[in-house]
Amino acid sequence: MAGCGAGCGTEGPKPRGYGEDPAANILFLSIDTLRADHLGFYGYPRPTSPRLDAFAREAVVFDAAQASASWTLPGLASIMTSQFTGTHQCLSFGSRLSESFTTLTEILLGAGYDTACVTSHVFTTTRHGLQQGFVHFDDSYAYPAVDPEEAITSHIISDKGIRFLQHKAAAADTDPWFLWLHYFDPHDRYMEHAGITERFVTPGERDNDTVRRDLYDGEVHYTDIHVGRVLDALAETGLADNTIVVLFSDHGEEFLDHGSRGHGHTLFRELVRVPLAIRAPGYAARRVTNTVRTVDVLPTLLELAGLESFSDAAGQSLTDLMRGRTSPPLSALAEIHPTGAPPQDCLVEDDYKLILAFDGDTTRRLLYDLRTDVLEQNDISAQHPEISKRIETKLFEMKKRALERAKKYKPALELDLTPTQRDVLQELGYTGEDEE
Repeated sequence: MAGCGAGCGTEGPKPRGYGEDPAANILFLSIDTLRADHLGFYGYPRPTSPRLDAFAREAVVFDAAQASASWTLPGLASIMTSQFTGTHQCLSFGSRLSESFTTLTEILLGAGYDTACVTSHVFTTTRHGLQQGFVHFDDSYAYPAVDPEEAITSHIISDKGIRFLQHKAAAADTDPWFLWLHYFDPHDRYMEHAGITERFVTPGERDNDTVRRDLYDGEVHYTDIHVGRVLDALAETGLADNTIVVLFSDHGEEFLDHGSRGHGHTLFRELVRVPLAIRAPGYAARRVTNTVRTVDVLPTLLELAGLESFSDAAGQSLTDLMRGRTSPPLSALAEIHPTGAPPQDCLVEDDYKLILAFDGDTTRRLLYDLRTDVLEQNDISAQHPEISKRIETKLFEMKKRALERAKKYKPALELDLTPTQRDVLQELGYTGEDEE
């Protein structure tokens, strides 16, 4: 772990109250492929998320959180390092995060936290480097071959998370802990759940895409039930009052919103607008309408935990917004480099969103006014070239800074995936091609 920033090593800064009052624990709840607008607390009319809705009523909910990519590996690498994709360079299905980066987990470990992760996605396994800093790391259910017929894991993730909480509640030591539970079930392939799926069947004749959406909503509800079990256990063990809980997703999912299915190949709202809600001791529930970024999660948590800020973070703390204070607007950058398709960038800036798609010497520009076109259906780039140019200039400035920051680190490793590993990724929809 070369190039450590603040908080690394065994003699790092101690969390707030260390040695006096118990320091705040951190529960990280990530749900793969979860669209914000398929949750009740973001306005979805179907009852997909009653437990998450109840949690959100006690939390600070960010209405406009943007991921740094539209697929898992770069999205989670950005969250764990507070770096944009251009810096950590996790661009392909075979990328492995370089150990030269300091992760959120490593910072917390150096500050005296016990660290644990239970995950069920191949991109969050030890193969891709996101295990850095975890004392306890369980990726045994991240491989579809474990249960190829079902691949249903939310109940397993929650069972293991609950056991960790019960162990911590019974432990004699008072060391704070960081527990990351990553849920995978809303990811394609969408599975049926008895007693749940039928609640989301659209009446009348249904085409294939309607069936897919209905199954997806059932998957979200199934996961909601099991995340709710973890939140119940947190309360039952007496740990809730001293635990920061973060609920988020790595990216969304497209159901022909812009003519495609799946994720990882475009940067439209349905893919990069993600749920983000934080419940922290001493912070009242509220809604935040400002645009924020998932790279802001790491510095926010360090401040909430009373730790020194990470000097090389690309993100910034959101605690002022969590307190209801005004804060300068943030520019939200996202980048993807799909296999077999042109790379794309997007930037949200001053209520506008610009998407750039690069194909050789040709650049396609899409500009949306988010004040009047939140679903990004009306491209106004031809009518407002000056706005497109201004945002494009800012976008390239941010990409340049990200690339300059990358020089401080070693690049991501590129693994040679076996044919079997590639088959698994293809089964999960990672073909690298736009599914039009």
